[in-house]
Amino acid sequence: MRTKPRPADETFSLTPMIDVSFLLIVFFILLPMKGLDFKLQCYLPRGDGLLPTATPPKETVKIRVRKDGDALVYELGQHRTDRALGLSPVIRALGKTYAYEIDAAPLVPWRGVVDAADMLAAASCTDVRFRGSPMPGRKR
Repeated sequence: MRTKPRPADETFSLTPMIDVSFLLIVFFILLPMKGLDFKLQCYLPRGDGLLPTATPPKETVKIRVRKDGDALVYELGQHRTDRALGLSPVIRALGKTYAYEIDAAPLVPWRGVVDAADMLAAASCTDVRFRGSPMPGRKR
């Protein structure tokens, strides 16, 4: 069985294969966009009939920073000291269950308030508030 030789001018045409390739590329590019017509799924926790409980507010302990001449005085209840670190044993005894408020008197330098805040931070107390008293004779 003999086959006929092909003529030299006959070539294989790639145009249909290129067309099919481009159609497949366009199809696979547009396929994920079909999913955009519905809502996104999200997983929310189910409430099993439990109502959130409110945490009771913490009792506030005031640390007063006053000026006594050129020195600063730190007061916490009956405890009185000339350095913020002097209140550290009292703070450690009270623990983290209280909210602390640093109340600075007029003309107290910021360094005194920062020292009190640093002492509370060293004792790992995170609920700290600041309060300042207005200057005498000055309107708010």
